[in-house]
Amino acid sequence: MAYIVFARKYRPKNFDEITGQSHITTTLKNAIDQSRVAHAYLFAGPRGVGKTTTARILAKALNCEKGPTSKPCDKCASCREITSGSSLDILEIDGASNRGIDEMRSLRENAKFAPSKGAFKIYIIDEVHMLSNEAFNALLKTLEEPPPHVKFIFATTHAHKVPPTILSRCQRFDFRRISPGEILDNLRNIAKEEKLTVDDEALSLIAKYGDGSMRDAQVILDQISSFTRGSVRADDVTKILGIVDDEVLFGLSGAICSKDPKEALKIIDELVNNGKDVMQAVTGMIEHFRNISITKVTKEPGRLIDALSDKVERYRLESAKFTIEQILYIIYTLSNTIDFMRKTDMAKVPFEAAMIKLTLDTGVVPISDIIKRMEALEDTAPAPVVKKAPASGLSEPKVEDQGSSRRSCNIDEILSSWTKVISYIKAKKISIASYLQEGDPVTLEDDLLTIGFAREFQFHKEVLETADNRRTIEGAIRDMLGLELRVVLVVTGSVTAKDRSGSPDAQNPDRMDEGSGATDETAIADADPIVKKALEMFGGKLSGSGSGGPA
Repeated sequence: MAYIVFARKYRPKNFDEITGQSHITTTLKNAIDQSRVAHAYLFAGPRGVGKTTTARILAKALNCEKGPTSKPCDKCASCREITSGSSLDILEIDGASNRGIDEMRSLRENAKFAPSKGAFKIYIIDEVHMLSNEAFNALLKTLEEPPPHVKFIFATTHAHKVPPTILSRCQRFDFRRISPGEILDNLRNIAKEEKLTVDDEALSLIAKYGDGSMRDAQVILDQISSFTRGSVRADDVTKILGIVDDEVLFGLSGAICSKDPKEALKIIDELVNNGKDVMQAVTGMIEHFRNISITKVTKEPGRLIDALSDKVERYRLESAKFTIEQILYIIYTLSNTIDFMRKTDMAKVPFEAAMIKLTLDTGVVPISDIIKRMEALEDTAPAPVVKKAPASGLSEPKVEDQGSSRRSCNIDEILSSWTKVISYIKAKKISIASYLQEGDPVTLEDDLLTIGFAREFQFHKEVLETADNRRTIEGAIRDMLGLELRVVLVVTGSVTAKDRSGSPDAQNPDRMDEGSGATDETAIADADPIVKKALEMFGGKLSGSGSGGPA
């Protein structure tokens, strides 16, 4: 007898054997039991989740000699013919190969004839979205008012490509991706039936790599069992599928924590030499730090991470080495690396650059170093409150009573001492300081200080928007500048207050009215590089709105 692959051999034979689609199978069984079967169904969803299998079981349930019944017997001639694919009343049509108007006209003419044996003539059209618009139009009238002995079942992976006129004439069922846990249980049963020796870690990797498709996972198990002659280990799975090993991912995260770029580059070089896909390695790193972040913020990470308990515990130990801000910064950097890799043929180079950045970046330091710095701060005296500065500007901080009155200030004074604020924060929490130094104070209205970030630093702004981080910034301003201010963070593409205040005209507005009233070209061009480039290209000059004419 010819060999039958696992995906066909272990295909469900009734509604109860279908995995992960109970919301659909329950509805169909109730419809059959209550004699409320529709004339047309649309099964939509990703590949390998049971659309065509469900269609065949539904056909079997309707044409069973004991039916229609929600529990087909699988023993009668009709059930056996449908299972083997030889039934004359069940016509399976490939939408990609029979997509023209002539095929639909033929279908429409044949639909008029009664079934040969069963109660219904059932048309199963797979990948129905591949039909042409003319073919869909030819099918409309028959689909809306078919003969009483005809049922239509459409299956597609792209429901959005099916015309609304077809969708409105069908009952639609959306199949969902099957969870790794459900796939894992199915693979265990197959391994048991086939007498395969497979460890749980290997099955877990296959289930995860199936990406929600039961058929894909079964095909992978079939392939690997042939390679290993029935004894499957996790190493065999990573070798066949080209998956980046977990030890590699933990090695890279360890290099980031220990700030060791040489080790990171060595690991990447070994990956490439072993023929691994660099894009898959970066994706694996993102998922790796995603799992670390899950263990960092939840008490029951095992419910959210597709891994065995011992690996979840390893993620928990790894999460203790990073702060949540550092983890988010790493994920953000690696995500940008994927965008970079798509624009170049040298995928290795962006990955190496990202790892060098992460291993040398001051924003990513071992948690042990942060703890030591915090302990050192606790041994020192509390930071003094700054005394009210004279009207001429900010003076050196002086200790005063906590009950002293709040003083007034302007944006220029804050800008002149902003580096002191960042240095003060850096001594407490270096990650916040590294994010904050990419922003600049923009406006000060009453007690509300607005800090602006360029669009490319939107992630930094989002990290700092947490309540704890904003309190840290406001506390540093209070301790260093003696100001009780509220902080708001915004993304701005305009010139910051620091740029404006740094120009001669901003510090001396009277200069704007001197001479012909023209604006200082150098200050404006320096503030806006686009203006500067335009002046250089066209040899132009800037003119103000005063007495000066156009350039």
